[in-house]
Amino acid sequence: MNISKKLELWQAQNLISAEQAKKISIYEKENRKPVLTLPLLALGFFCIALGIVSLISANWQIISDSVKLGTDLIIMLGIGSAAFYYNAKGKDTIFEGLLLLFCLLVLASIGLISQIYQLQSYGLEAYFVWCILILPLVILSRRSILALIWLPIFTASSVDTLSAIPFFRELLEIIEHTFPFAISVCGILVFAYVYRFISYYFRTRLAPQIKAMKFWLGFDIVSLVVLMDFGASNMFSGIFYDDILNGDNYRSILVISCLIFANIGFGYFSYKYNYSRLLTCVLSILLGFSIIYMALPDNRAVLDLWGFLLTMSILSTVVAYALIKNKIKILNIATACMAIRLFFVYLQVFGSMVTTGIGLIVSGVLFLSLIYGWKKLHLNTMLIIKESK
Repeated sequence: MNISKKLELWQAQNLISAEQAKKISIYEKENRKPVLTLPLLALGFFCIALGIVSLISANWQIISDSVKLGTDLIIMLGIGSAAFYYNAKGKDTIFEGLLLLFCLLVLASIGLISQIYQLQSYGLEAYFVWCILILPLVILSRRSILALIWLPIFTASSVDTLSAIPFFRELLEIIEHTFPFAISVCGILVFAYVYRFISYYFRTRLAPQIKAMKFWLGFDIVSLVVLMDFGASNMFSGIFYDDILNGDNYRSILVISCLIFANIGFGYFSYKYNYSRLLTCVLSILLGFSIIYMALPDNRAVLDLWGFLLTMSILSTVVAYALIKNKIKILNIATACMAIRLFFVYLQVFGSMVTTGIGLIVSGVLFLSLIYGWKKLHLNTMLIIKESK
């Protein structure tokens, strides 16, 4: 519902006067945020940068190395000075656009220097260097867009760079062969710790960056749940049994114990500082179902059922959280996802639209009956409470 309809409704309910409604309407129009300004600004800067790159590429061979480096330095100084100027003027939107463009130019400069001096990079090392160089700018940014771009690149490049260290590579192999999806569960748990630490100590200063971290943490969890649900029956492998049976099971037990204690520690921290228990519950479910996977037979029906129970457990936890916290939007999304997953399970089990339709009708009637019973129970409870008073 837009502000005009809300004002009309409030006037009809005698909550505000016509004069107040007019003042609110004028205020909202004057302070309306330019929703498309930043994306269009970023697109404009991107087109300009792409055009410059195209012009330079067309004459690349005839341009000397000193001219290339000098031009690159001048452009970066100009963009940096303009960003500093608009930041001082309080023009946040233009500042953020220029900051994003400057960061992209830093990446281009790394490529230029590597090309001129024939520097070899292995894997994602160049992107890792870029992430380190622009980290102060990511912290300086007051919008989430730069952090949203930086976070996945930093995560992927840092893991790739650390993989060159024998100890870290061996540790990844141990975790990978402990139980299915162990690498992903471990990575999400580490990310959750970093997110919780930063959100506790830098809640105000790094609010946009925390928002970006929250988005990627949620995206990673949803992606892993979908993968574990629909991909479990396609990736079953006996390598996990081999590691337990070949005498190296102490390493698997050690890894599992560390993850369990890390999850308990995360839950204790959330409880102590009054954070939501939802993330702790979701991480516990992911870890528990990953460990249970090892005990399952290589049977498609069993693995499909395991995936269904995993998704419904996660969604039920979200529904319970939404009910407790009275978050209607989250409740609607979670229940809609549950309905969609139920539709898929009927397709998996029955395979025909007739039986699927019958199953869905029965499920719908069951859900409506439960809602009706819950409402009746709630009303009776309220009446008893009123009578007792």
